[in-house]
Amino acid sequence: MQQNHTGPPRSGQYTPARADHTRPWIEPPAAEADQPGAPAAPGPARQPELVITQGPGTGRRFPVTAPATIGRGRECDIVLDDPTVSRRHAAIQHDGDHYVVTDAESLNGTYLNRHPIDYARMSDGDELWIGRFHLRFHAAR
Repeated sequence: MQQNHTGPPRSGQYTPARADHTRPWIEPPAAEADQPGAPAAPGPARQPELVITQGPGTGRRFPVTAPATIGRGRECDIVLDDPTVSRRHAAIQHDGDHYVVTDAESLNGTYLNRHPIDYARMSDGDELWIGRFHLRFHAAR
């Protein structure tokens, strides 16, 4: 028997997996946005931020108020206290509609999406490597 399907079955219907076997249609979970790797649900406006994704303090968030300095030194706006980070390692500036990161002649360099940079424009979701820290950039929405 051949069936015509024009899309996923409605809740409670069954679809054939093989000619001799059936299985229920499984609806995606309602809270899909809460799962790892899922895009963030739209919400109130937020300011740009850096989130440590690897290294000491994983999960820690830093609001980005440009201009901002990043480094090991206590005078920096974003302090990453680790010997792999220079006292003044990098800086973030706001340039029109974009944020840019500049390496401050650091010893170990600054990387954006695994590429060494002197100066680069950042986009939402980019990964910044400073010393042994990996930080994810989230642009304002």
